[in-house]
Amino acid sequence: MGTFFYVVLAFLIGVLVGWFLWGRLRGELDSLRGDLDRTRSERDRLRTDGDRLTGELDACGKTRADLERRLREASAAPAAGSSAAKPASQAPAALM
Repeated sequence: MGTFFYVVLAFLIGVLVGWFLWGRLRGELDSLRGDLDRTRSERDRLRTDGDRLTGELDACGKTRADLERRLREASAAPAAGSSAAKPASQAPAALM
């Protein structure tokens, strides 16, 4: 009869320890899931910002190319019009 009592006691202690650990680890799991959701939302936001900035960079590159083309055309037009024209001034440093 004494052995049965010890087996039941060990079973109950095991159930209580398991219940305690399960509850504690479940709280940590919920916390980690929240952190993962926040990290994913930040990643998505950063990807969106990166795509937006890439688009803006492409637009700026096209605008710069257009301005450089117009500058070359403007500096070439007076030189072709008259040979005694003033030399074209240098392009602004921001366009170089």
